[in-house]
Amino acid sequence: MNERELSLIKALGEEFGEVIKKMADDFQLALEKTAITLEKQMEELRQSIPEFKPVEIPDVSKMVADAVSAIELPKAPELPDLNQIIGDVTERAVKQVIESIPVPKDGKSVTTDDLRSLVEEVVKASLPEPVDVEKLAQDVAEKIPNPEPGYNGRDALAIELEPFIDEKKSYPRGTYATHKGGLWRSHEKTHGIRGWECIVDGVSNVDINQDNQRTFSISLERASGVVDIKSFDVPVTIYRDVFKSGTEYQPGDTVTWGGSLWHCNEVTADKPGEPGSKGWTLAVKKGRDLRDKP
Repeated sequence: MNERELSLIKALGEEFGEVIKKMADDFQLALEKTAITLEKQMEELRQSIPEFKPVEIPDVSKMVADAVSAIELPKAPELPDLNQIIGDVTERAVKQVIESIPVPKDGKSVTTDDLRSLVEEVVKASLPEPVDVEKLAQDVAEKIPNPEPGYNGRDALAIELEPFIDEKKSYPRGTYATHKGGLWRSHEKTHGIRGWECIVDGVSNVDINQDNQRTFSISLERASGVVDIKSFDVPVTIYRDVFKSGTEYQPGDTVTWGGSLWHCNEVTADKPGEPGSKGWTLAVKKGRDLRDKP
């Protein structure tokens, strides 16, 4: 039986009750009019026939009251407890919503693999456009003027682009090489990495770390050794148990308060549902309390 059928049964019961009450009232009124008419006629008879002895007139009002009380009013149909039915449905809905919320796994509910695509987009947006090191070195070499003839046995500056820097090898001054994604030039005879300078900085390494349940850090190490670190938060939903006063909640946090489930939209320490409270949205409303059957 659905809510519409219950409403129809309740409305019909009310209509029948009103009709029966009106019939009883009309019957009472008719009986009272009849009693008045009979009493008036009896009085006229007494006046016209004085020799008759007074006749005891029955108590018409009592008769009418007894007759009306003897009428058995139809019993209204017993309707189901709508409040209990609605409360049961609301409780089941709240239970299903709460069960559908994934339980956090001590900071492991969101892993690096889950956010790989997002991280790749962030890294791609933050990285500079790739530089064609060989073409850049060629352009630099073309801009260098032709060397003049050597003097006192000194040779002209040799331009040579090495594919990488071998730290075990010593390179002469003026050597160009690619190293850690950048373009390097030796400003003196090298010993290991000493004597080299990075003239075109590149990207040497990218590292991603998960700092906590929501925060991730991207470390961008450049060819020159400079490390840029960028952090970002992912607003995943995390259940923070019952609301605690004095605690600052972050976007994505959910708490239980007043029997309802609340979702945090912005950083706040306000109490959910209080006048003037900011940062909270009611996610699941508390259902009606169940009543024990008699």
